[in-house]
Amino acid sequence: MRWPLAGARRATHVGTPAVPDRRGLVPLWTVRCAAALIAVLLGALVWNGSGWIVLPVVVAAGAAILPSIGLTVLTLLLLIVAYAVNIPAGSPWLLVFAAGLHAVFVLDLLLVHLPLRGWISLSALRLLGVSFLRVQAVAQPLAVLALLVDDAGSSLPLVLVGVAALVAWCCWLIGRRPPQRSRR
Repeated sequence: MRWPLAGARRATHVGTPAVPDRRGLVPLWTVRCAAALIAVLLGALVWNGSGWIVLPVVVAAGAAILPSIGLTVLTLLLLIVAYAVNIPAGSPWLLVFAAGLHAVFVLDLLLVHLPLRGWISLSALRLLGVSFLRVQAVAQPLAVLALLVDDAGSSLPLVLVGVAALVAWCCWLIGRRPPQRSRR
């Protein structure tokens, strides 16, 4: 019996499977590693040599390997609470921390719906980067404002409001229904 694709197999090199053209694509494992690395660096910043850094490292690695909204929220909450407790008020690290926290959030939520092994286009990452920069155009001036008015009182209410907003947004994302596809 002759298979219909038997002739096509002979045209390729023996033992070498055909590889699709991957120019302009980035493997998802690099995006996962970037998200975990940013979370680990932020954890190192806020735990400052403490043994408790193991906790955000393990959770960040788990969020990169087994992406879920729950692990993403847990990673962010561990970092936010550790920042509020361990970093002195008025620290200029707030600017770096806000950008890093947002990067972890965006990358982890991107990876939730993508396969563990796969590829993503550079154009999609560029669009994500532009979106990130737009949000940072608002977040960074607010962080500077928070640093300027730091002596006005405790930052704990601001941290609690931020955590509540983050949890509310994540719950909204979980509860949102995907758009219905129309069949024609």
